[in-house]
Amino acid sequence: MRIYLSSSQPVDKSYKWASNIVLFNDMVQASEATSIVCDHFLSSFSYGEIPEVLKIISSRMRLQSEITIIHPDITILSQKLSREEIDEQTLNNILFKHEGIRSVCSTETIQSLIPANLRITQKHFDMTTSNIVIKARRVQ
Repeated sequence: MRIYLSSSQPVDKSYKWASNIVLFNDMVQASEATSIVCDHFLSSFSYGEIPEVLKIISSRMRLQSEITIIHPDITILSQKLSREEIDEQTLNNILFKHEGIRSVCSTETIQSLIPANLRITQKHFDMTTSNIVIKARRVQ
């Protein structure tokens, strides 16, 4: 089962969409998901809730399944703002594009919060969207 976690529906209709953690819990059984995309989903939780949310998500993943986390990196965006590579309006458009924003994190923070049963396989900064993209596989 392919899952798309976001406040907005996926373009790729092969994904089942869940806009919140309650829908996700009801929709996906333990070890059922083969692919999960978290598109700005983590920012809909408070900073302190993110570790538990990641544990819940990883528990629904099959072994060797992949999770893709798309998230604005506050450190990179702050640097771009201070160097005047982006203006305040652009920063706000990036951060508040999705509704219900409750937190922002850096790439390093998200990496440190990823559960031990996930192994990071790729990470990069998408210059077009100004988002960090982290991919990880469930190994345990």
